[in-house]
Parts: sequence; C-alpha cells; structure tokens
Amino acid sequence: MNVNTNVVKKTQGRRKIAIKKIDNQNSRHVTFLKRRLGLFKKASELCIFTGAEIVILVPSLKRQHLFTFGHPSADAIIDRYVTRISSSLLSSSTTDEFNLQQNNQYYSHMCKDLEAGKKKKENIEEEKLVNIDDNNNGGYWWNEPIDTKGIDELEEFMVALENLKKNVTSRVDELC
Repeated sequence: MNVNTNVVKKTQGRRKIAIKKIDNQNSRHVTFLKRRLGLFKKASELCIFTGAEIVILVPSLKRQHLFTFGHPSADAIIDRYVTRISSSLLSSSTTDEFNLQQNNQYYSHMCKDLEAGKKKKENIEEEKLVNIDDNNNGGYWWNEPIDTKGIDELEEFMVALENLKKNVTSRVDELC
C-alpha cells in the first residue's frame, strides 16, 4: 500500500522565529496582545506555585495605556517598595482588603449566576405546566380531546391552533 507523502500542510505549526521588530503594525499589535497575556499567565502561575509577590507593568505599543499584573495587588506591592516598608512590617490589611474585594466580586457574580439559573428553572417549569394536561395526552395542549369541549372552548382552541400554525410557518421561513 503506497501512502501519498506529498500532503500539503495547512498551517505552519510551531516554528522558531527570529527575534526582531515586527514591521506590520497589525501583526505587531496581535503579537503584543498574545505575548502580554502569556506573560501575565506565567506570572500568575509563579505566584501560585511559589507564593511570590509580583508586579508587572507593560505600557501599550502607543504608550496610551498601562497594563498591570500584581499579586496580591499591584498597588500594594508598589506602595511597599516606594515607601521602603519591609514585607514583615507591612500590615496584612492591604492583602486582606484585596482578598475581601475579590471575594465580594466573586460572591456577587455567583449570586447573579444563581438568580439567572433560578429564573431559567422557573421558566422551564412554567412551560412544563402549560404543556402538561390532566389527561396525559402527550403533555401538549393540542393533544387534548375535543369531545368534551363546548363551542367557546373549541373556538379558542381553533384560534390557538391557527396561531401555532403561523408561528411554525414563520419559523420555517426563517430557517429556510
């Protein structure tokens, strides 16, 4: 069995690049963003693994923005070194305050997620209640027996079926 070895690669894959300034402005910006995120990720891992306190300040390409990374917070570490207070003398109130702020943000985010989940669950349960009938006719209102319905109920049923037909038709048109 002969295998074709002339397969053309679709991507360049990982390759070594020369360390020099990138001339194309767009490529330079994309590379800056990717490398900055990679740098911050590695710094975060270093903090987690070793307990180190790190601050990284990265100015943007056009010097309009300053991107910072700090653990436990950039301001606390910078203040400590600017005021020349040793880490043993620095009260842990700044760290505790930062941790409290992070925990509060996490708590509020989780509360929002919980509320959204509760609303979604309520909507699903309401839909189930609307679709379930006492006679267990497949769980859908259009499967209800019409033999026991009066004229008014049959007219309402007919209007509801026509609305359902319109909705299905419009949805099919959207999909096509």
